[in-house]
Amino acid sequence: MGDYTMYFNKWQGYYLEDCECSNCAYYQGKKLGCSLEKCCCTEEKYEAIKSGRIKRERGIAKWDG
Repeated sequence: MGDYTMYFNKWQGYYLEDCECSNCAYYQGKKLGCSLEKCCCTEEKYEAIKSGRIKRERGIAKWDG
C-alpha cells in the first residue's frame, strides 16, 4: 500500500447478529443443532454486548433494550 492509501470500513468487532448459531461452522441444522457442548462464540457475544454492537442497521449499531 502506498502513502496515500485510504482505508474504509475498518474492523471494529462482531455484531451480536454475527454470533448466531446459524452462522457457526459447527451448526448442523435445525434438527441436529450445534455439535459442540459449549458455544465457541461466547467471548464474541459478550464483547458485542459490552461494546453496544447489538443490531446492525445500515452500518449503525443500535441498542434494542
